[in-house]
Amino acid sequence: MDYIMKKYCSFIFIFNILVAGSISTIISSSPPNTITYNGKNYYINGINVPWNAFGTDMGTHYQWGALYNPSFFSKFFSECKDYGVNCVRLWVHCDGRSSPEFAADGSVSGLDSNFISDFDDILRIARENNVMVMPCLWSFDMTKDFTSNAGQYAGLHADLIKDTSKTRSYINNALIPMVKRFADACNLFAWEIINEPEWSISGPGTTTQLVSAQEMVRFCAMIAEAIHANSDKMVTVGSASLKWNSLRQPPAEAHYWSDSAFKSVWNKPGAYLDFYQIHYYDWMYNPDWGYDPFQTNKMPSYWKLDKPTIIGETPATAGKYTVRQMVENAFSNGYAGIMFWSYNANDGYGTWDACKNELNAFRNAHSSIVDFSCKTNILQNRKITDQSYRNDFGPLPVTVFDMLGRVIITGSKLYNDYNFKPTTTGVVILRRHGCDKLTVTPVISSTEKLLK
Repeated sequence: MDYIMKKYCSFIFIFNILVAGSISTIISSSPPNTITYNGKNYYINGINVPWNAFGTDMGTHYQWGALYNPSFFSKFFSECKDYGVNCVRLWVHCDGRSSPEFAADGSVSGLDSNFISDFDDILRIARENNVMVMPCLWSFDMTKDFTSNAGQYAGLHADLIKDTSKTRSYINNALIPMVKRFADACNLFAWEIINEPEWSISGPGTTTQLVSAQEMVRFCAMIAEAIHANSDKMVTVGSASLKWNSLRQPPAEAHYWSDSAFKSVWNKPGAYLDFYQIHYYDWMYNPDWGYDPFQTNKMPSYWKLDKPTIIGETPATAGKYTVRQMVENAFSNGYAGIMFWSYNANDGYGTWDACKNELNAFRNAHSSIVDFSCKTNILQNRKITDQSYRNDFGPLPVTVFDMLGRVIITGSKLYNDYNFKPTTTGVVILRRHGCDKLTVTPVISSTEKLLK
């Protein structure tokens, strides 16, 4: 059936595909050591902020007030730009001391009036410096106890993980408003659910409160599902070690973050991670059994990693490896990026000065897969293999937008020249420039009646 639209020469397609995924990854798969975001393959050349004021960079502490410091972030992101950093890892709630807002029963009631505006300003400053941000929502600190020196909400939130109704209160009242607000933030690279959750799990865990592995995996799966349902952003978890993020067992002990692990506790279409993130410190080093991403004979395939994987923390200091060796080995081994610890943690595990020159050197050698700008997210040179629709556009240029207004494809004779293969339910607008008629024949029978 043909549909003709005049005046604006645009057409809306509603795709109803069962497999959920990110608009940013739907056109083609990434090379082994990059991650596709907004149509470009990136190697993550990164640094952990991870905070200026732990747990209080966004929002208002009920005793200390608002501690957001734009001057700190302006200096930080400017230095990132100067030294070739394209992505930073920024902690958000941490232990819960300032955000989200909690009710008396431990459920989440929302976000305070400063939270969104603080978050928005951080993303703005990063965007102006051509830097992506990966916000890390929680840390294992949420099951520690900092209440004696940081207030009544600083930790002891195991019930938020164990009790699905309280998890749902966080999702509905804090997470979804946040995710929707920043769904079109061009430099929000991915959402990280929690930092090193294994330290809160019975067995490996060392925190004041502990939860079962099943409870923690379910918590992460529920949050992943909610993010995927309300945005096109990618989702990950900051696993403490390959020890708990690998199917090669032994030497690994578990793979808590695989698709099958998520489905076993929360069998929903959106309950999955888009890429893995693992951490490394020298306690993991051993030539025989070490959980070590830098050993040249133990690449991601050795660890049976079935998704792109970044090294989200590694110390910016010489130990078993020099900083340069870590930079070089992460790339040559086929990982999708490295993010050093840290710019401002001041905990003795590395400094900005110790890694910034090596990061810049890597960027200078690999600028085509490092350099980021919100202005460069247009897809080019893709080929059609999927016949989701037919068209008769003629030679005039055609542009495809998603419903957030982002350009996905631009070109002529779209059907013959490009492959647009949606992997998520969504809406896409095609616009033909300078035309007086646009003729399209959809072949998606399940939604054809919506197009009449």
